[in-house]
Amino acid sequence: GWGLVADINETTFELRLGILQAKVERMNIYVPKDVLEFLARNIKSNIRELEGALNKVAHTSLIGRSMTVESASETLIDLLRSNHRSITIEEIQKKVAEFFNIKVADMQSNRRLRSLARPRQIAMYFAKKFTQKSLPDIGRNFGGR
Repeated sequence: GWGLVADINETTFELRLGILQAKVERMNIYVPKDVLEFLARNIKSNIRELEGALNKVAHTSLIGRSMTVESASETLIDLLRSNHRSITIEEIQKKVAEFFNIKVADMQSNRRLRSLARPRQIAMYFAKKFTQKSLPDIGRNFGGR
């Protein structure tokens, strides 16, 4: 079937900073530049989350707290923690197996079935892209490949 191909690369620091500056102007509030840079550097997942973080930080100034990088990091501690959570090979295998309706054990086996090759390749690609594991480490999790 036909489908839409969309490039979903991570936004750049400059783009995130620009989005924050535009939002601050629209909201007609003052947020120190170092706080905006802190948000742009640390909230990378998506624009909605970035704007939500800005709203939370801006709210702290409304209740009388000064807006600093320290107060922003205190306000956003839970969000920052979840943003830095690392993805495991096991989680990747589970999601890919679920998507292709195969068993994780089959993906981890050294069986060379065509029905397993594509899901295994995709999971290995994601493991390389989203984990800090070396290729030999990744291979050991996929039947020694």
